[in-house]
Amino acid sequence: MRVVLVGGGHAHVHLLAAAAANPLKDTDLVLVSPTGWHHYSGMVPGYLAGTYTEADMAFDLRALAREAGARLVEGFATSISAARGEIDVEARSPAGAGAGVGARGGASAEVQRISFDRASLDVGSVPVGLELPGVREHAASVRPMSRAVELRERLDALVARDHEGPVRVCVVGAGAGGVEVALALNRRILAGGGGARVTLVEAGEHVLPGFSERVRRRALRVLHRAGVTVLVRTRATRVAPDALALESGESLPSELTVWLGGAAPPPLLGGSDLPLDPEGFFLVDAELRAVARDRAGRPPVWGAGDCIALEGAPWMPRAGVYAVRQSPILARNVLGAPDADAAPARYSPQRSFLALLNSADGRALLRWKGLVSHSRWAWWLKDRIDRRFMARYQR
Repeated sequence: MRVVLVGGGHAHVHLLAAAAANPLKDTDLVLVSPTGWHHYSGMVPGYLAGTYTEADMAFDLRALAREAGARLVEGFATSISAARGEIDVEARSPAGAGAGVGARGGASAEVQRISFDRASLDVGSVPVGLELPGVREHAASVRPMSRAVELRERLDALVARDHEGPVRVCVVGAGAGGVEVALALNRRILAGGGGARVTLVEAGEHVLPGFSERVRRRALRVLHRAGVTVLVRTRATRVAPDALALESGESLPSELTVWLGGAAPPPLLGGSDLPLDPEGFFLVDAELRAVARDRAGRPPVWGAGDCIALEGAPWMPRAGVYAVRQSPILARNVLGAPDADAAPARYSPQRSFLALLNSADGRALLRWKGLVSHSRWAWWLKDRIDRRFMARYQR
């Protein structure tokens, strides 16, 4: 039996560790990933601010695959056919290196077709708005998370230049990631000796959509105290190398624009025959397996993380904590339970979760049910949770 894992996200990192702990018999395990590294999203803002090194937040997929007895294929999965049991993989190409948001290999990249008996998708999401002029060409991002390394390098190069005024940065999207990244970039500019003019741009009514008004007010105070300008009800329409154009007709000077607007389904899903929800995400049931499309039954494809939509739970947020909780369910169902007659495991998403946002000042913003805190102890808790998570899988 051949099992193909597409993407090296949090859930597949756990699945590889599970396969290493309990070696698979008569199974050809294949991991498809654009690179041999996966970066943990929870530590990316700390990396951008300079608290962590790349080694602190990186999983070595090559080492994990080797321990699991898996074969690593470095490339981008471009299409998947559940009906034929085939995945097309575009070989990783240097043509994609250093490009903007959503960049991949060149047009002449070699395509490899991989057959499978079972497949699992953990390929994350892409930012909303990639089709807008200049976004792919000029904007930076942290999706996939490996792009955080390129983002920090671009920022450091800006800070190192001779500036008559402050370094001007725009961050588009004021969700949890946008708030953390804006604060982190602001801190790194100041730590490098430069003046900072960071602007957080949000098309919606509020920062931190999905959070309570109490959390939003606390976040706005933190952003204001740090010197980050917040613009809500402000829609970005175009990215240029030195500016961000707005729907109002105004233009914000921006030497570096970071695009973090919302979550859209990855292109792979559009080139598949998998069941999709109305937004285009991979629709799975409580077993994290593709829902049945017709009488032929459910395809032998599973998924986890930001690329999925859970049947019956359209409210489920796309947050890393959900991918982590899905991991053991995915591993059991894809790899098979130790007891062949055991029923598949089922996933039930929690309605609330502990949120910890790094504010890049030695503190974190904590939300847990009715408790809201911006404190050093919240940062200590976040750092401890993140480092313990990394220690489970780092090699």
